[in-house]
Parts: sequence; C-alpha cells; structure tokens
Amino acid sequence: MIIRSIKGRLLLALTLFVALSLGLSGLALEQAFRTSVETGLEEKLKANIYSLLADSNLDQDQLTLPEHLQNPDFNRLESGLYGLVFDRDSKPVWRSPSAITLTLPELPPAKVGHFQLHPPNTLDQASFYHFSYGVIWEKENGDELQYQIHLLQSAQPIAAELQQFRTSLWRWFTAAGLILLTVQAVMMRWGLRPLRRLGLELNAIEAGQQDQLNNQYPQELEHVTKNLNLLIAHERRQRQRYRNTLNDLAHSLKTPLTILRGFNSSSSDTLNEEQHDMEEQITRMTDIINHQLQRASSETTTINRLSMHPVPLSTLCDRLLNTLHKVYTDKPIQSSNKINSDISLRIDERDLMEVFGNLLDNAFKACSKQVAVSAQSIPDHPLIIHIEDDGNGIAAEQRQQVLERGYRADTRHAGQGIGLAVAQDILTSYQATLHIEQSQLGGAKFTITFPYQ
Repeated sequence: MIIRSIKGRLLLALTLFVALSLGLSGLALEQAFRTSVETGLEEKLKANIYSLLADSNLDQDQLTLPEHLQNPDFNRLESGLYGLVFDRDSKPVWRSPSAITLTLPELPPAKVGHFQLHPPNTLDQASFYHFSYGVIWEKENGDELQYQIHLLQSAQPIAAELQQFRTSLWRWFTAAGLILLTVQAVMMRWGLRPLRRLGLELNAIEAGQQDQLNNQYPQELEHVTKNLNLLIAHERRQRQRYRNTLNDLAHSLKTPLTILRGFNSSSSDTLNEEQHDMEEQITRMTDIINHQLQRASSETTTINRLSMHPVPLSTLCDRLLNTLHKVYTDKPIQSSNKINSDISLRIDERDLMEVFGNLLDNAFKACSKQVAVSAQSIPDHPLIIHIEDDGNGIAAEQRQQVLERGYRADTRHAGQGIGLAVAQDILTSYQATLHIEQSQLGGAKFTITFPYQ
C-alpha cells in the first residue's frame, strides 16, 4: 500500500514509533517489576529458612522441628507455602503441616551454604517457586550431618500481582500513546498548514482567481514559492508571446487566402471538380485560422462540450479519406472506414478535423498500400478509435518521442514534426488520450480514447 499523503506517512511512522517505544518500555518495566517481586520473594523465603533453622533441634542424631512453627503459613494446610527437609541422600526427613497432602515434585539438590531460587517456567496455579539451602549440622562428638532445606511457594499470588501490574501498566501506556498521537496530530496539522495554504493558492491561480503566490511562508518554503512565482510569471509571458505569434501568423495568412479564393472564383463561372476541391480546402484553411484566432484570444482553456453539436465521426473520416486519396494519387492506397454511422462526438468539428487530418495524413505517408479506421463503441464506456497502416511502424522507444513537438521519426517526407503534438494537445484539452501501438497490419496503430460523453 502506497501512502501518497505526507501527513499520512508521518502519522503512520509516528504511530509505529510510539507503539514500538511504548511496547519495548512496557516489556522492560514488566520484566523489572517481576525481578523486583521475585527479589522480594527471595528475601522473604530466606527469612523463613532462618526461622526454620532457629526452630530446629538435633535429637538423637535426628533433626527435629516443633509442631507449630513461627510462620503460620507452615501450619495451615495447603496455604501455598511448604517446607521440606531432606538428608544428604535427598530422602525426606520432615515436611511442614501445610505440605501433608502435597505431591512432591522432583527437586534439584541444595548446595551447602548457598541460597538458590528456581522460578517456575510458567506462572499458573500448579507451579511453584523453589528456594533451597544446604546446611551442615555438627554433633557434639564432632561428626557432621548434612541437610537440605527446601521451600515451595505457590506462584499464584505472584502471577496475580504481575497480572494486576501488567493490566494497569498497559492501560496507562495506551492512554499515554493516544495522548501522544493526538498531540502529534495537532502539531502536524499546524506544521503542515503552510503546505495546505500553498495548495489552495495554487488552485486559485489555476482557476484564475489570483496571479501569484501572496502569503508569507516559512523559510523552508520561501525559495520554493519564490521560484514558483518566477515560473508562473515566465509561463504567463511565454503564453502571451505564443498567443501574439499565433495571432500575427493567422492575420498574415488571411489576406493571401482571401486573394486565392477570389482568384479561384473568378477563373471560371462554373467550378470544376479540382476547383471545388481547392475551394473546400481554402474554406477549411480559413476556418482553421479563425478557430486558432479564437483560441488564441480566449482567456480560458475550459471547453464546454455539452454546448457543442455532435459531429458524425464516420462522415468526417470519409471526407478526409476522399481528400487524401486525391493528394496521394501516386500511391495505390486502399482505405477502409469501419466506424458505424451512428457514432458521434461532442467536440468542435475543426478540432476533430485537425486531429484526424494529422493522423490520417501520417498514415497515408507511412503506409505501403493499406490504411484502416475503426472504432469500439460500448454504451457507458469510453469511445476507442484506431487508425492503422501497413507501413514500417514506429519503434517502441520512439513512440513517446514522436508525440513531442518538433521530433520526426521519418525524415523521408517533408514536415516540421508538430502534427502529432498538435493532435495530442487538442485531445488533452478534451480529456482524451493518444497512444501508439503495433498494428496487426504490420505498421503503426494510433489509438484515441475519448471519455464517456
């Protein structure tokens, strides 16, 4: 999953950091608390062993202890504290009243003079803490008797204490984590406010509501906003320069076209077929110039497609194919138009003529003898149009470059390499796309995809 929002990334990273930090801290505190509890238990059990040693007597070479011991837990049945005394060979010598019904587990031997605490593997009701101490009892004649004192403490109270601490600890840690995340979210929102302000200003500039970035921004963004203002101003000047150049060019061509039309009309009272074709092309050139003048003088690039009349796509392609057959009379080209007559587009007819004129002209130039036009039209789906030829095609590494202004993949024919770029610019203004693929005819296949209208 890719998170594209900076705020989302920071929140995710912080959440993971807080969870990991609090989790490790909680485990460390829990372990420290358990160690502290077990240390306290060890001291308590050590005191109980001293108490048993104080109550012990040697009677006829046998260690004896009184029936009632100082610690009442030794006297109460199944109290959870059990005392055992073994001899040198680990044979039972004595057990406290609390351990009368206890099933003795296997206990490791005690070391003389060393206190040893053996924690259970798991803390449950059936487990015990085992504490042992080995002692040597010297008789009057100098002989020595060795005994092992074992204490078993039920792990249930320790487990309950640890569980209570664990519950309280994680409850507080969860609350602390939520507070930290809330505070960080507020701080992050405050910290990212300049970026949101920058986005709103850029949207306002795009909508034409303001000319540049006006707000004061933090030092980290000053360089960016300054360069953006310079870029916006440069783009505005360049766009105005393009508009003026296009305006001048269009005005320069209007007069020669007017003279050409007058000469064509006066050359004969009745127009023959060639003159009719010339008149049609002059009219189209005049319409293109007027259309470009209109686009150059327009202050907005938004096109209201709903207000446009539907243009029959098949009829337009037939007109262009007929014209191109007359232009390329030296090539035996077979063209096919498989677009249904009921397919139409809400698009300016002059833009549509410009797009299909460029694409079909390129197909006629590149083909060997075959050009095909087809369309896939499914209700409530995008309209897909294919223009194919049987020429040499376009290499995969050049398919994106040929759509760039000024790039020419085929230098055998005259041209400036802007036709495809112009077509793509027009299609982009209508949210349409242009892609180049390999055609089944052997050449190139230009695919135009218009969004659902």
